Amino acid sequence: MEASPRDFTQETIGALIDEVGSEGLAPGAGSIAALTAALAAAVTESVALLSKEAAGDAEGAAKSAAELRERLVLLANANADAYTEATRSLAREAPDEAMRDARLGSDLARAAYTPLQIAEVAAQVADFAAVLAKGATPEVRPDAVVAACLAEGAARGAAHLVRINLGMIPDDERIHRAADFADAAAASREKALGVSPR
Repeated sequence: MEASPRDFTQETIGALIDEVGSEGLAPGAGSIAALTAALAAAVTESVALLSKEAAGDAEGAAKSAAELRERLVLLANANADAYTEATRSLAREAPDEAMRDARLGSDLARAAYTPLQIAEVAAQVADFAAVLAKGATPEVRPDAVVAACLAEGAARGAAHLVRINLGMIPDDERIHRAADFADAAAASREKALGVSPR
């Protein structure tokens, strides 16, 4: 019987933490990176709502952050399903080594697609948080800085997974794109950290 698609919105944080801390390593680090970035987007959303007088279009900014948050949760779900499929592929019998390697390479390349998207959206969250760190109400600027730091970590982790999953084709342009997203997120984090708290 095939497992149902993952839906993190239906899970409690306690159950998820317990599952991630188990020997199963499910749902995979890529999903955790996406959920970390989703939480960073949620913090950014809150900062925007609490900065209505200090920031320009605070409601528009909050709406954009909410859209990024929702997209990241969907990516976390998709990554969990891809991780499960790649794990199954490793356990599958193949008639010969060449066929097994080809199938595994295909599954891992497919598994790299979602972390690449996670890296891209996490970089957008980091950039958004850095912009808000500059324009937010002083009381919540530190929160925007933390959001940028979390999003950068998520982007860097997702980029690492892209590189690992595409290890059989090290010159794949997706590896370079993922690294670029991670570097952009790091630059945003540095910009956020450089903002005066008051």
